[in-house]
Amino acid sequence: MVKLTWEKKTEININLVKLKQKYSNFFEDFIDTLSFSNEPIVTKPQFSSWKNKLFWGENLEVLYSIVNEFENKIDLIYVDPPFFSGVNYKIEILEENKIYDSIAYVDSWQKDLDSYLQMLYERIILFQKLLSQRGLLFIHLDWHASHYVRIMLDEIFGENRFVNNIIWYYYNKYSAGKKNLPRAYDNILVYSKSSNYTFNEIRIPRKKPRKQLVRVNVNGILKNAKDENGHVKYRTVIDKKLDDVWRIPCLQPASKEWTGFPTQKHHALLERIIKLGTNEDDLVADFFCGSGTTLLEAEKLKRKWIGSDISEYSIYLSYKRLLNYQKNHQKSYPFNLLTHMDDEKKKMLNTGFFQKDLSIKRKK
Repeated sequence: MVKLTWEKKTEININLVKLKQKYSNFFEDFIDTLSFSNEPIVTKPQFSSWKNKLFWGENLEVLYSIVNEFENKIDLIYVDPPFFSGVNYKIEILEENKIYDSIAYVDSWQKDLDSYLQMLYERIILFQKLLSQRGLLFIHLDWHASHYVRIMLDEIFGENRFVNNIIWYYYNKYSAGKKNLPRAYDNILVYSKSSNYTFNEIRIPRKKPRKQLVRVNVNGILKNAKDENGHVKYRTVIDKKLDDVWRIPCLQPASKEWTGFPTQKHHALLERIIKLGTNEDDLVADFFCGSGTTLLEAEKLKRKWIGSDISEYSIYLSYKRLLNYQKNHQKSYPFNLLTHMDDEKKKMLNTGFFQKDLSIKRKK
């Protein structure tokens, strides 16, 4: 097997006993989400034993803290990690008529590809451990580093565990490039834990009905079906089977789903991924959850979920969106907001950070 090497590559030995000793109570600080809500959340009693989990903290520490409990138990992991773009994404925040700037998402590596690959390598090893035997990993990348990461995934999961390279074609993104064709797609690499993974057929509606040849399988070969007179047969179809090129737009500020978070993905993209790789009550995780779109779509589709992000603005947006959804819909599972408390977080919580009404938008 071809393996990817880099100068600072450090092999990871996952010692579950030591991790349990060090991280078993690392995220024991529970922030009572219900105390931030003016309305009660309806919880079905039969599901009260499970609580969804939103972790505010460094995702490697989150992964270490849950790997003992959730090894082989997560049915789908979607992550939208840094792309090695060399850009830090800034946001502008309006609070009580005051405007200030902050960084929502860091993706500047000083061209140090070694550090970037090592960061992903350590996390992907843990993703593989956490996935259930019917689980799938969807890792969202673009042209900057997807070719490196695919080789890394082959090494960790095995070449035979590659499922798909989904092309997300976002046809409505503006490009000012003059020296290259507009880059209008991302790669979503899909790998399985075993050969027995969940993979639901999805059919896409056509814009209008279409006449199509009827095909039959003859000894493993598709051939045109014919009637008793030898004429080929046709049928009218209104949909088609989903393939690996997905034409879904970039989310625009005019959308009611828009949060202002710079790397927010379209809700239709995450809805399709979750429907493809899970069933109701399966467990979905996103360890770079950003504005919380994966968690919200999992919520809508009646999946359990675990999410995490290091950014307080990511957690703020995810928390607000989830709580607002729960206020208006009957909820199967409550959720906990968990963190490893330090002086900075205590200070932030004492200011009533999660009760504030912040307006966030991407800074150009």
